[in-house]
Amino acid sequence: MRYRVLGALELRTGEGWASLGPAKWRTLLAVLLCHANQTVSTERLLDELWGEDRAPQSATKLLQTYVSRLRQTLGDEAGQTLITEKQGYKAQGYRLAVEAAEFDAHRFEQLVEEGRRALDREAPETAAERLREALAMWRGTPFADVPPAPAVTAEATRLEECRLQAVDARIDADLRCGRHTAVLGELEALTAEYPFREELRGRLMLALYRSGRQADALAAFRDLHRLLSEELGVEPTPPLCDLHERILNADASLMAAPAPEADRPDPAAAARKAHRGPRQLPPASPAFTGRHGEIAVIQALMDAAGDPEAGEGGRSVVLAAIDGTGGVGKSTLAIHAAHQLADRFPDGQLYVDLYGATAGQSALDPGEVLGRFLRALGVDGSNVPSDADEASAQFRSLAAGRRLLVILDNAAGVDQVRPLIPAGPGCAALVTSREMLTTLEGATHLHLDVLPQDQAVALLERVVGAERVRAEPAEAEEITRLCGWLPLALRIAGARLAARPAWPLRTLVTKLTDARGRLDELRFGDLAVRVSFQVSYEGFLLGRRSDDLDAVRAFRLLSVVHGHDVSLPVAAALLDLPADRTENALERLVDAQLLESRDSVRYHMHDLLRLFASEQAEEEPEVERTAALERALTCYAATAQQAVTLLDPLRPWPRHPAEGPAVPLGGQDEAESWLKDELPNLLAAVAHAAEPAQPEAIARLGLRLVRALQWFLFPRAHAQDLQTINELAVETARRLGDPESEAWALDGLSAAYWLQHSYDQVRTTLESALEIWRELDHREGELRTACNLADALCELGLYEEAITVQERQLTLAREAGDLPAEVIGLGNLGRAHRGLGRPEDALTCFKESLEYARRTGNIHHEGFALYEIGITYMEQGRFPEGRAHMDQALPVWKRPGTYESWRGHTWSGLFPACMTLQIGPGPR
Repeated sequence: MRYRVLGALELRTGEGWASLGPAKWRTLLAVLLCHANQTVSTERLLDELWGEDRAPQSATKLLQTYVSRLRQTLGDEAGQTLITEKQGYKAQGYRLAVEAAEFDAHRFEQLVEEGRRALDREAPETAAERLREALAMWRGTPFADVPPAPAVTAEATRLEECRLQAVDARIDADLRCGRHTAVLGELEALTAEYPFREELRGRLMLALYRSGRQADALAAFRDLHRLLSEELGVEPTPPLCDLHERILNADASLMAAPAPEADRPDPAAAARKAHRGPRQLPPASPAFTGRHGEIAVIQALMDAAGDPEAGEGGRSVVLAAIDGTGGVGKSTLAIHAAHQLADRFPDGQLYVDLYGATAGQSALDPGEVLGRFLRALGVDGSNVPSDADEASAQFRSLAAGRRLLVILDNAAGVDQVRPLIPAGPGCAALVTSREMLTTLEGATHLHLDVLPQDQAVALLERVVGAERVRAEPAEAEEITRLCGWLPLALRIAGARLAARPAWPLRTLVTKLTDARGRLDELRFGDLAVRVSFQVSYEGFLLGRRSDDLDAVRAFRLLSVVHGHDVSLPVAAALLDLPADRTENALERLVDAQLLESRDSVRYHMHDLLRLFASEQAEEEPEVERTAALERALTCYAATAQQAVTLLDPLRPWPRHPAEGPAVPLGGQDEAESWLKDELPNLLAAVAHAAEPAQPEAIARLGLRLVRALQWFLFPRAHAQDLQTINELAVETARRLGDPESEAWALDGLSAAYWLQHSYDQVRTTLESALEIWRELDHREGELRTACNLADALCELGLYEEAITVQERQLTLAREAGDLPAEVIGLGNLGRAHRGLGRPEDALTCFKESLEYARRTGNIHHEGFALYEIGITYMEQGRFPEGRAHMDQALPVWKRPGTYESWRGHTWSGLFPACMTLQIGPGPR
């Protein structure tokens, strides 16, 4: 084997399996493997590596560099494995020559095909063996560490489907061999994860029926029937209905044939079972809920544990490493899975809590743990070696030839775990740790996240009682949300309710709603969410690495910025550190499960961890917390201003733009993407800055951010967001005694009402703003607001009032020499005249507005004027002239810096003319 993709992408070198370094190298190799032995064009590779039409100018040279580096890694300097396909002297594409035996995905599919052929010729034992061997090659999600690329995503999806089909075929083989009891737990987990797959449901029904559980088999069919009917409006397929009918009639032919000879226990096996080994598993949690997918993965892995009698030819120990943040349920899952698997390991189950993340405890020394294991396996205490290496060797020797399951719970790191792994092919180990033990050789990694909403509610039911939870379903869901769907927090919340049967769920909701005291409420007996987090945090406080203090400071200060996540550039501004040092600090927190990395530049903190971080932030001086928030908000405001300016370069922006370091944006596409990605965080930042306790500098940054966001939200019709931020801005401006900012915010608020067609509110709001501008003698503000007010009066049909307001605005604009304001005013005046049935006066205004718009380069209002002239002509029945002006307006709306949505308005306006003239409109 040379290439492995059934998990992280790995390449075998002279030193063993290794992952490629830079992400682009991994993507290149992954794409070539997806098209193994086929030429992939240079253009296709550029699109896969950088995205369609997004490759930099130097992309072709970069690709050549990546190919050269990949060849060096492959030891293929001559280019005989990674082959360049040329036309003349120019590379047209690349082809990776791969033998089937070199590539785990190809070998997997070969074995699956062999298993299917064995099933077809009625050799289920051979089929099961081949299919188990195929599934044992899986180490996790295909291409797990490769950045998304179209070819890789499609191939990963295909391979996952192949894996599921192989699992189904292997279960079919096991059922044919009479192993119906052994597959029941796996089938229950699979049907929960894939509820609509009828083949799996049918096998579950058959396994239940053969296990003497006819009623449960019939119930499994009813559950599927209800699900299909409610969700899809269809019935189960005829084969499944036929199976249901046969089970209902207790068809004896459905019972399994006698187990094959290989499945019958021999005397030696019976003797081994009589001499039972250690049984050290702690009790499984009766409240365990969900995790069906993870259990299915663990069970599939354990199916690969080899025969201890197979000697050197047997497979190595099966190893699963479960990681996740404190309280996410790693230990509970491992112990639950171990109990389900215990029968497969008759020579014993060893368990140890390694105290890697336990408050007040030091991590256990591997030598001490080995002593416990050896004594449990029958070694006299006086014969246990004092040297840890010798003890580890003796443990491996004892494990050889046995079927042992070892649970290494709560590990501090790889160095603590490595000596404790058995080496026998019939052995398996489950390891849990807050850190992802990436350097643990041969491990399949499972990362635990918080529970989905439905499983979180189910866990609450297990602890509190289904009757109480179902009596207050909304409150139950709110408790799970306030607990952040974290299993530990849910268990504590449930335990508090269970201990207080008179409490309605609403009482606990009220207590948890106060964020400042939530962690105090999530404490019961010896369980506490805060203590769980404290262990990981104190690891940095007591650490000796030079970057530990950066990680501590980052953890504390991240809590001062509100939002769903934080990007690397904003975090660098927050911490006032270079980007590389910031990234190092954040990645250290990710490794400790105190932070989540959604991609290479964005980081998310769980809600309860944020509360804990906020408590720890009190250790930072208040002036530093305020300065950090100010730096982050400055970065948001400056970048938002830069982005909207790029999107609308022709709009007159404030004379005093937001100052400070901004995220570099390369053009309109990057500006649009940044604003869309950051919008939830920007809205949260506005709300945070508007809190009454914030100092004036923070409040004013919030006002700047609102001004910038207006021109992103309004053209995209985000009415509710626009209303919310401007209402906050009005309150803030009034609190600061800043009438100018209040008037700007009122003007923005009117835009939100406009989008909601609430023109009376538009009028009231603008009249309040206009009054402030006149009191301040602020001509620029008055001119803008008067135009908007006249426009609103036209929408209300108050054309005479609109003319009065607009004529005053035009007088002021001409006195000030403000030609752009005159352009807008003439357009509004024309609309009012048209509303009063004065088309010639309207045309005069529109044509004058068009002339001034072209003179000033205002393409927005050039398009508006052409559109209004066209509409006015068509209302007079002058369709050729109307169409001519509409045709001129269409290309205007295609130019950068215009409202593209007006293309649709203009095309719609063309329709009457085209119908009358019996011609088609111009190109859209």
